[in-house]
Parts: sequence; structure tokens; C-alpha cells
Amino acid sequence: MKSTWLWDTDRIVNQKEEIVSFAKRQGVKIIFLQVGKEVKDEEYRHFIATAHQSGVEVQALNGRPGWALNEHRDEANEFMSWVQNYNASSKPEERFVGVQFDVEPYLLKQWKKSQDVVVQEWMGNIRAWMDQAKASDLKVGVAVPFWLNDVMNPNGGGTQPLSDWMISKVDYLAIMAYRDQADQIYQVSEHMLNEADKQNKQIWVGVELAKSEEGPGVSFHTSTNQHLNQQLDQLVELSDKHPSFVGVAMHSYEAWESKMSDATTAVKTTR
Repeated sequence: MKSTWLWDTDRIVNQKEEIVSFAKRQGVKIIFLQVGKEVKDEEYRHFIATAHQSGVEVQALNGRPGWALNEHRDEANEFMSWVQNYNASSKPEERFVGVQFDVEPYLLKQWKKSQDVVVQEWMGNIRAWMDQAKASDLKVGVAVPFWLNDVMNPNGGGTQPLSDWMISKVDYLAIMAYRDQADQIYQVSEHMLNEADKQNKQIWVGVELAKSEEGPGVSFHTSTNQHLNQQLDQLVELSDKHPSFVGVAMHSYEAWESKMSDATTAVKTTR
């Protein structure tokens, strides 16, 4: 099973059929859709209903590094409230089935200077998000870097990996396991998969398709589709032994669709 992140919210207005058709062809079961205020509620309803007809679920995606801090907790609460109010005024087939927070506080300047303080506030905000989610049937997930298990929970002597704590609080993690070889992707995801197995939680293992500024070995951006598919098959084979493994999350829809379109165009021009 696959999922994908869709960041360009405007696309659901004029490209909903194309997006859903692509998702169906590629075996995508969940779209993590960036929520944007410029898109009207009715457009979300049309898109989600169209996806629902093809067996594709949609989760609301939002976040920024500052959301980890207490001073910005209200922004995240407003996002959750918007999703809950939207669902309450929508038909079942038009509703978001969950929310995903993509916060990444390690991009903040404070992370280097006061990591424990930032982590404590991030943890407090996650507790608040989960409390708010209890009022609805929404699944709550968090996108996390593969190295999160190297960051320690500041509480209790600092012996618990933050990823273990986070798995205990949310419904699923989406690991940004950005490498371009299946064995490496699995290796950096294995700790969280094992922990989620123990806690009966879910893990999406994310792979990068967009161009990366982090150097070689991170993205499949320049890989052939044949190589990509071979590595994905190997990754699923390695990960399937974990009950927590839900599937592969493709980052992102935009990069993936472009990659497939370029490959199709190349085939046509060689004929």
C-alpha cells in the first residue's frame, strides 16, 4: 500500500480527476493533503468525495517548525478545529479521515541552543493535539525524521528515545527515511518499526522523489523508474515482517507525477 503527500492544494480545484486517477493507478490509498485557506470548503468536499469513490482516503496535512513551541500552539489548535468543524458540516464521504502534523522543529534556531526546551514544548503540544482529537474520530499522525530515535525524551533521566514516546502518543508516524537504496531505507526505519510493533501502532516509511539539496544518496529524483520500483519492492519485502508497517509514503505527489510524466514523454519521443 502507498500514500503520498500533496502540497499544492490549488491542484485539487482543477485537477481532482487527474490526481485521483494517478493515485488509483499507483496503488495509493491515502493522500496527505496540505490544507490551504485559499481553497474553499466546497472544493475539499468535491475532491475528497471523488477520491472516496476510488477507494482513496484523504488526511489533512499542515504544520511548520514554530508549531512545536508553546507560543504557536493556538495555530495548530485552529487547524484541528477547522478540520473538526469542516467534517461536522460535511457528508461522510466528504470528510478527512485524519490529520498529519509536519512540524520539524529541528529547523528552528532554538533547536541548537535549547533542544531540550524545544522538545519539551513539542511534547506538550502533541499531548494537546491528541486531547483535542479525542472529540472526533480523526487519526493523528506526525511526520518525523529517521534520526528521531537519537533524540532523547528529556524526562525520566533521558533514556527513552523521543520516537518511542511519540509512538506511544499518536496513531502513526510517517518516517522521512530519505535514502535511495532499500536496505538503507529499512535500516534507518527499523528502530521505529520495532517499537511500533510493540505498541501496536502504525508506521509509514517515506521515500523522497523530489530534488534534494542534501547531497547524493537521499532521493530517487535522478533514478530510473525501473530502479525506483525495484527498490520499493525490496523495501516492502524487508518491512512486511513488521505488523506496524502500513506501506510506503511517496514524497511528494508533485515530484512523483512529474517523474512518471517525464518517463512517459521519453518513451513517446523514442518511438
